[in-house]
Amino acid sequence: MQLEARGLPIHTRTLSVTLLAGADGAVDVAAYVLDLRKRGFVPVAGDLQGTGIIHQMHLDGTIDPIARVLTRVTARMPTVAFEASVASEGESCRDLVGRVDHLAGTALEGGYARRLGVEIGGPRGCSHVLTLAQLLGPSAAWAFDEDVRLHGTTPARRAGERIFRRDVSVDGYELDGDLYLTLQMNDLHLSPVADGAPASDRFAAQLELRVAARLTMGEMNLVQVEIGERRRDAQSLETAAWRSRADHAAPLVGTSLRSGISAALIRQFAGADHDRPLLDGLLMLAPATIQCLASFVDTWTQVPWMRAAGSETGGYPDSCYMWRRDGALGRKRG
Repeated sequence: MQLEARGLPIHTRTLSVTLLAGADGAVDVAAYVLDLRKRGFVPVAGDLQGTGIIHQMHLDGTIDPIARVLTRVTARMPTVAFEASVASEGESCRDLVGRVDHLAGTALEGGYARRLGVEIGGPRGCSHVLTLAQLLGPSAAWAFDEDVRLHGTTPARRAGERIFRRDVSVDGYELDGDLYLTLQMNDLHLSPVADGAPASDRFAAQLELRVAARLTMGEMNLVQVEIGERRRDAQSLETAAWRSRADHAAPLVGTSLRSGISAALIRQFAGADHDRPLLDGLLMLAPATIQCLASFVDTWTQVPWMRAAGSETGGYPDSCYMWRRDGALGRKRG
């Protein structure tokens, strides 16, 4: 499946999750999300946000791969949308970063998403960190299952040796008044090798996903969706072909990414454990779309539900700590 850039590039979001062999059988995890605005400016919180990196957030932690439990996790926010200012009455995106630590002890399966929502969802945290954490858990669970399939239950790895890496990139373009999205996801599974071994010896398997979607700007209704997938291992590296996933693309046409899409996707993929990576990738579309909308031409006048006070733009009420209804920015919404 070939992806073609269509229209004016406006935004890129990239998310990454890496698992590494840790001490005493534990697995270390390092993850990040980065939003890069490519055009225009956004009037928000008494200032003008231009192009460049808008968000950069990291999660670092440790997982017990046997119990499938996140035993430790912390967050860092090198770049945030809102530093403390007069307009924010001294509030900043970093104010509740410590709540992420409360996720220690969370099982990766069986209520993982619900626990995230309780601890760091909505006005209790940052929506971008939440999205990254929502990707981290399922990514790790999938990686552990595949690692057992590929290498058995006791692969010998050196401390710091990579086990798995997942990268998701979503690019948004303005196309004749609509938003055109391309998503690429790459899963890389690595074999345990001796230090200094050739790079090719590290390759165990790869899963690639490509998604192209077109949606209306206001209600975020999907009018066109195409999905392709390729799975390769050392034996099929040069022969594996891309295959269409129209079975999961067709049901998405006519749905909206604005609300309810996550529940609809989870229902669609119920029982399809083999397709869990595709579900994980598609769940990243809606949060990325919100970021693309903020970079669309004159969003604050053309998309009513994103308006804040006056001619400024704003986030969903209670979508995060900074846009909570009783916060400094929330109280100023028109």
